Amino acid sequence: MKSEFEQRRAPRKRASSPMPVVDVMTDAVLGQLGNLSATGMMLLGTREPRSGAVHQVTFQLPDAQHREHAVVIGIQEQWHEPAASAGQFWSGYRIISGSEDDVRAIDEWIGPPAD
Repeated sequence: MKSEFEQRRAPRKRASSPMPVVDVMTDAVLGQLGNLSATGMMLLGTREPRSGAVHQVTFQLPDAQHREHAVVIGIQEQWHEPAASAGQFWSGYRIISGSEDDVRAIDEWIGPPAD
């Protein structure tokens, strides 16, 4: 049986290869995708993010046919903390906007929930 905490969290998928997440406005890499869910993402970056910051970001997700889909979504920083490696930070972001195509690409990449 799943705990109450696990039931509230959306299923997440870890990135198995480097996936840079780029701020569309500045063209700066915010970090590498750690994991992704339908409602948020975790990044590993080299700069401490600003609390509550809002970004429009893009990153590439492979589809079922191994084609790359450029996802563009709006995210807002929810938390961050230093990583074990000096000069790196883990940060969690809530997805606040995205097109139907981008939401579908995220859902397809994550796959069905595990029981």
